Amino acid sequence: MKVAFFGFGSCEGCRYRVVNELHKLAGESGIEIVREPLLGLSADTEYDVAVIEGSVSTRDIEEVKKIREKAKLVVALGSCALLGETSTLGYRLGLRIEEYVKDGYADAVPVHQVIKVDSYVRGCPASVDELVRLLKTLVAGFPPLRYERRFDYERAADLVLDDGFLKLDTGKCIVCGRCVDLCAQLDVHALTQAYRGFRVIVTTPAQLPFVEAGCIRCGLCAAYCPVSALRYRSDVEGALELAKRGGKAVIERLALEVTAEALRVKPGQVVSLLRELGFSEVEVVDPLALAAGLGGLIPFSSAEERWIRQKFPEAASFVKPHMKLAAGEDTVVISACAARKEDHTPTITAHELVEIAKWSRIVLEDLPDEPLSAISASGVKVAAGPEECKAAIESFMKEPSGTLILQICPGGCAQGSGMPYRLLSQR
Repeated sequence: MKVAFFGFGSCEGCRYRVVNELHKLAGESGIEIVREPLLGLSADTEYDVAVIEGSVSTRDIEEVKKIREKAKLVVALGSCALLGETSTLGYRLGLRIEEYVKDGYADAVPVHQVIKVDSYVRGCPASVDELVRLLKTLVAGFPPLRYERRFDYERAADLVLDDGFLKLDTGKCIVCGRCVDLCAQLDVHALTQAYRGFRVIVTTPAQLPFVEAGCIRCGLCAAYCPVSALRYRSDVEGALELAKRGGKAVIERLALEVTAEALRVKPGQVVSLLRELGFSEVEVVDPLALAAGLGGLIPFSSAEERWIRQKFPEAASFVKPHMKLAAGEDTVVISACAARKEDHTPTITAHELVEIAKWSRIVLEDLPDEPLSAISASGVKVAAGPEECKAAIESFMKEPSGTLILQICPGGCAQGSGMPYRLLSQR
């Protein structure tokens, strides 16, 4: 049986995997690879089975139809051929559609939407073992199973992605899918699932580094991960070292309030807690009040800034730099937003402050309730969540007026990545 491999809209990872594990095919009698450009076999020749990798775009349709006419059987290899995934990645990363129209990828579709497909080999990358089983079945004269589902009962090798802000360790992952769903809610899609069956793992598309995959580094996935397979950078040790040296703590008003709620104390007692830990000065700030009177679209953090650049590049002239908390060298920033860690080191979240309070064994109820000055943020509007942010940006571009703070996390910063875990509704 002569087998020919063809590649269209994909990263070619499935075919590279076949080439890397060629010994599994070479040892099978009755199977001959007559076409595979990756092996230098690209001549037009006769074949019985066509194995097609990748999605089909406008410019590929005629060639794919000719392959179907020539082949007795057609096998779709990998997730791109089955679902059309890679060629739609540009949309999910917020790239401009003109680039895809120009290159003929605007309407990429799975192979079966263009021609009849006799069988599938699923996965990203596809399983070579499953491909070998399928080809052996065909050599033996049995009909292909179009929707065959076979699972390899071994776990894929553990994958670790770490960019200094966010770390993914698939060895801890239970594949609950929360992180993938949350990322999709933000319309970011920087996380997905790869492989299949018992080998499924959570990773970035094509296992790219986080930022290259479109990650806005909000940290929301880490906050909602129930097993810490995803974690954002911890600055707790650095913060405690500064506290020992009598450094300064700058805490956001929201972080102060949610920490108090999680610890079941008053906000003023949280200020006393920080002093008890060793900070010589504690400053309470409200980013919303700092933005009052500035005008324009103001991203709450660097995460919102990245999100706007991806989704609304045409709004660039209306967007101000994201809000940063003024902090010197001997200062710790405490925020309800993990994305603040990109602005200053050390920065700890409200969740981390709650954990520090538990470790410290300080009797919180005995701490004095320090008075807090009133902070006003009048005239500032807030858009919370991706859908509300989209609508607010579109409206603002039509009638630009006032100050609009953008908080991308679903539910706003009250359900953000730095919140104490017990206060997160979906955790």
